[in-house]
Amino acid sequence: MRLTSPMSLVMPMAILGISTIQGAAAKCSDGLVNVVFNIGHGGYTKQRWEKIHSASNWLTFNFGFDEKQIPMLGNNKTAVDDAIDAVNGPNPPDFMLTFNEPDNLYGSHPRKVILQPEEAANLIKPLLRRRGNHTKFIAPVPAFEKLTWLPEFFGNCSCQDAFSAYNVHIYNKTVDEAITRINAFHQKWNDKPLWITEIAPGQYTGACPNPVPWNHTTEFMRDIFAWGERTEWIHKIFWNSANEISCGDTNVAASFLLDFNDNPTPLLDPFNKLTCS
Repeated sequence: MRLTSPMSLVMPMAILGISTIQGAAAKCSDGLVNVVFNIGHGGYTKQRWEKIHSASNWLTFNFGFDEKQIPMLGNNKTAVDDAIDAVNGPNPPDFMLTFNEPDNLYGSHPRKVILQPEEAANLIKPLLRRRGNHTKFIAPVPAFEKLTWLPEFFGNCSCQDAFSAYNVHIYNKTVDEAITRINAFHQKWNDKPLWITEIAPGQYTGACPNPVPWNHTTEFMRDIFAWGERTEWIHKIFWNSANEISCGDTNVAASFLLDFNDNPTPLLDPFNKLTCS
């Protein structure tokens, strides 16, 4: 039997781009892993952000330019004027999120719409006309992606080409349910990359789970980021939430990385060690 030298084994692997370093770990694509800071209970702070090592960017539900923040457009003319100034200023942001759940006033029963599609289209037109030369805009994200708000918005503004990515929010109990829902959205809106700017395993068995199902949430988190990595058309995923808020919010009652006292939950270490594999 002919013995092959160690060098002859290493060289072809290096040529193929396969790491030969022992212990080399898989790594998520740059920019894929991100996080949401909810406004309640202090929201974003620099001290909290410094504990979340794996996230590339963060968002919250107001307009701002803190380090690594992706600004979110508000729902009125003042917000649009501020955005126009920002994208045409000396330090325009790389990205800007546009209307967040304009089809649903949070907590309203029955559901109330914040901006009708025609209102939103008219509101954003001045910004798209004076969009600058740097910032990429992310499409509005409805709370209910299966309804007609988004196609009606695009129909009213004739601006679908102005956006660099689509956007969706996903809360399902299992990863399989979440993937099915994301795929359904992508099948309809598939000419651009997708951002998922809120995701967590929804707690549909009731508010304030006790005990918190940390093991299930950890598995969901690892699996959804690994699947997102494999798709290639998902460019950013924002885990919700960085900080603990009311456990009555069933979307994020079991998915916060830091508790009210800024102590790490059992999720923080796995989040910081995500490999997307």
